[in-house]
Amino acid sequence: MLKYIQGKVQNIQKLNEQEHLRCTISSIIAFSTLRLVEIHIASVVQLENNVQQLNISIWNGNNCNLTATFRHIFNPKVCPTARFQSWLTLRKKDDLDQCLCWRVKNIKVLSYEYLSKAVYQVICAAGVQKENSIPTIRKSWITKCIDLEATIQEFNKESRHKDGPNTVAVNYDMNLKDTIRERVPNFE
Repeated sequence: MLKYIQGKVQNIQKLNEQEHLRCTISSIIAFSTLRLVEIHIASVVQLENNVQQLNISIWNGNNCNLTATFRHIFNPKVCPTARFQSWLTLRKKDDLDQCLCWRVKNIKVLSYEYLSKAVYQVICAAGVQKENSIPTIRKSWITKCIDLEATIQEFNKESRHKDGPNTVAVNYDMNLKDTIRERVPNFE
């Protein structure tokens, strides 16, 4: 899927709003273990040094707010922060306080079903088997982290498994994830 995104953003000026959104959401899924429903309600905050932060409210189990921080990685074509930047430049200044899935053209929040279709279009175009779902992509991310010999602490922060330490799930510190994010897009 990352190879497909890399090929798609070769001519970033030719991408329309929908293709930008597809690449953005797919790169978030590829570089995090966030669920699509969490991405659907997320809002983006631009920080200094090209760092973006996703703010998500989780009302399942522990009612808490989750913050996922994305920093720049060495491959800008698959980097989630580069995808955020391209998506945010399409939006108007008035719309930046809206959630991530705000559609500029229709002036409304995209439906969950629309996002799901968008991600599945990227999955199909990337040549991933149709029976593989978004949770399968999340599982493959975790498997790759294990293959890259991530530490237990990095893995717990990455997986957000319900049986993992509650403190990790709630406080979700992203500082230790940067080493994993640097190693995962090394597919060439």
